Amino acid sequence: MLDGNLPVTLQYQLRGQLLEKINKKFWAPGTQIPSERELCDEYGVSRITVREVLKELVQEGYLVRKQGKGTFVSMPKFVNEFHSSYSLSQEIEKEGLSSDFKILDFRACAPTPLQQQVFGISAAEQVYEITRLRLIGNEAFAWERAYTPCALMEGAGEEQLQKEGLYITIFRCSGFMAEEAEVESEAINCPADIAGLLQLKKGAAVMLLTRITKAQNRNIEYCESYVRSDKYKYRYKQVLRKKNIMPS
Repeated sequence: MLDGNLPVTLQYQLRGQLLEKINKKFWAPGTQIPSERELCDEYGVSRITVREVLKELVQEGYLVRKQGKGTFVSMPKFVNEFHSSYSLSQEIEKEGLSSDFKILDFRACAPTPLQQQVFGISAAEQVYEITRLRLIGNEAFAWERAYTPCALMEGAGEEQLQKEGLYITIFRCSGFMAEEAEVESEAINCPADIAGLLQLKKGAAVMLLTRITKAQNRNIEYCESYVRSDKYKYRYKQVLRKKNIMPS
């Protein structure tokens, strides 16, 4: 219960109490908070007071409303700074969250002229096309389609890829460990089919990242990623130096 005898308003007190629960992760990122009625009962305040405080916290980015579902603690906006020691998994774990990916498609196909040029292969060779949905907690934040020459992943299957990730799988199959990557970024409107998977409205703004990953002076991956711009911010330095790259 809040104290009406204090020289500060009940609204100010409630804001402080809710922020404390958010900052101390009593309510973890991505989780639903109690309903307005439950907060009224817990803190002994009116629904008007609760609504005003929740409105402020939503406007400031601490909370997010999901129509028909309720109010949730906002997921943190990660800053992905590419440098030798950067690990996305470690940054996410610092927030008390887990990261994962779901394979949507895994197939061998003929390379496009661009892929032939990138990988230095002929039209007769094949590449693996790997489509994945990246997750933070249970929330999608990126859709990506990666390509790598089949010769670098002989004997590998979808089960191994799901368990170990692309870069570790390539290393186990061919001995090539990812060393560095070149990344280009541009803001675009998300294609409708991908927007649905990312739980975005049609035409929502996303970041399109195009990455070419190298090992031993050879290109081993070409990848296009559509990343939710409300969840991620990218800052660039010279990237992913030798033997420090995270599993992809």
